[in-house]
Amino acid sequence: MKRLHLVLTFASLLAYVTACGGDEGVGTVRVSLSGEEASREGFPVGEIAFADGWSIQFDRVVVSLIDFRIESASGDSAAVEADPVVADLHLGEPLAWTFEGVPARRWDRISYRFGPPTEASRRVGSVDEATVAAMIAGGHALHVEGVATRGDERVPFVFALDLPVDATGCEAADGTEGLVVREASFDDAQITIHLDHLFFDTFATDDAAMRFDPMAAVAGAEGLVLDDLARQSTTDVRDADGEPLLVEGTPLVYDPGDLVLDTPTLRDFVRAAATTVGHFQGEGHCDYVRR
Repeated sequence: MKRLHLVLTFASLLAYVTACGGDEGVGTVRVSLSGEEASREGFPVGEIAFADGWSIQFDRVVVSLIDFRIESASGDSAAVEADPVVADLHLGEPLAWTFEGVPARRWDRISYRFGPPTEASRRVGSVDEATVAAMIAGGHALHVEGVATRGDERVPFVFALDLPVDATGCEAADGTEGLVVREASFDDAQITIHLDHLFFDTFATDDAAMRFDPMAAVAGAEGLVLDDLARQSTTDVRDADGEPLLVEGTPLVYDPGDLVLDTPTLRDFVRAAATTVGHFQGEGHCDYVRR
């Protein structure tokens, strides 16, 4: 009888805890933003370097995100509310959102959306207000500003990009779709911006090289802005003297692969490349849906 009484008492206690535990069956998801070490230290970084010998130091890497969704392939949604945020990734890896009360389970459809900021966008950490104002006025979601150097050469640059793209179906580097939310735990997700994509010469293969010579060739006296790249062809790349730009004796050609270019110019190549900068959990990938 004592054994039966003990079992009943434990069962009653378990029922009480289940009924009264308001956080039972849910967890918390924290979403941070990162531009990797490159956004803070520039290029070269680690083994990632420009093939033509340039170095880059970034002054600002300001990104604006307007949505983040936690969903499943079956159509379920965690119904999280992600307010628009804007952050400078040159200054660190800020926490953008904390979502409490997310049902503990696997969520295999993670997505997020880039979009230009508004006055109401929440500033995450320190962000230059003049830059935010320029992004609002220009409808830009990514502002990358820095200086490229090689020997005595110095080219300040500003790339202001609109990024009309949703990153959907995000998965970790090992192919794991989405994320698992554990009960009564904190689970982390990271939106990772890969800045090297802006300087790639191909998206047709996995052996892309980073190049700045074609950009430097069309820089103005005050530096380089995105529209300057409209003067550089992707199929007939020229150096600053107007001569064909050669790589190991062969004319350089930019290959967009599956990316769609509005015009065969380096400006539109970079704009298309920018739609692929958003990753998940570091090296994880997403599908990119242009709006």
